Amino acid sequence: MAVLRLPIEQEDVQLRIWRDPVSAQLVIRGEVDAWNVEAVQQALQDALGQPGDLHLDVSQLLFCDVTGIRAIVAAAAHLCDGCRLVLHGLDPQLQKVFQVVGWDGIPSLVIDANGVKV
Repeated sequence: MAVLRLPIEQEDVQLRIWRDPVSAQLVIRGEVDAWNVEAVQQALQDALGQPGDLHLDVSQLLFCDVTGIRAIVAAAAHLCDGCRLVLHGLDPQLQKVFQVVGWDGIPSLVIDANGVKV
């Protein structure tokens, strides 16, 4: 029996990253910190090669330290001209962090928190 593996999939005890086969969004579930941020960076890097906007579902993200936030911002900065990284379901506390440091004003980074605003 063959097992179909999606090209972007990372998993450890506290973090799972995969591409949703229905929505084609990259999904991050669990906790992102300095110990596993390389998996996030690699998944984002792999996804940058796709045409169009990059949609990232972070609604299942339980914790994200500044290294994870920087990885997301760096990915947004490396998108092709006119493309955006769209964050879906960003927690209000993380929205506040993006606002305080001014990263919510980056043109290639869009925060779609499913109607939840700080």
